[in-house]
Amino acid sequence: MHRISRTAVRATVGALITAGLAIGFTTPASAAASSSAIVDTSKTRAGEAFFNRSKAGSHSGKAWIDLYDAKCDAHSVYVEYRINSGGTKRHTNSGGCGTTSGVNLQTGYFAIVYRACVDVQLGGDPCSKWVADHN
Repeated sequence: MHRISRTAVRATVGALITAGLAIGFTTPASAAASSSAIVDTSKTRAGEAFFNRSKAGSHSGKAWIDLYDAKCDAHSVYVEYRINSGGTKRHTNSGGCGTTSGVNLQTGYFAIVYRACVDVQLGGDPCSKWVADHN
């Protein structure tokens, strides 16, 4: 019978946990998202917007955006979005670091562009690139 040392088992379990965190298990909203936009400040993730296509039985059948505040920096995050080339709308998550806030959009087919931003009170707001998707 082949014996495996406790140290080897611990190293393997640690590597699996680290790999799980690296691929995004820390933000549950990402599992169902169609696409996402990430805004970084000081080279670390500050916020992320997840676009979710409509599903029967979820969010009244409407598409939605989840907005995650990833950084404990005293700045709110917001998402700007345009549906079918219409006017720009904004949804803010001011719940603080580690919180997610959602906004229901609409049903049926539509094109959307959106980006995640950090609300810097006395300065320019850093934003992700615009992301295009559709429902």
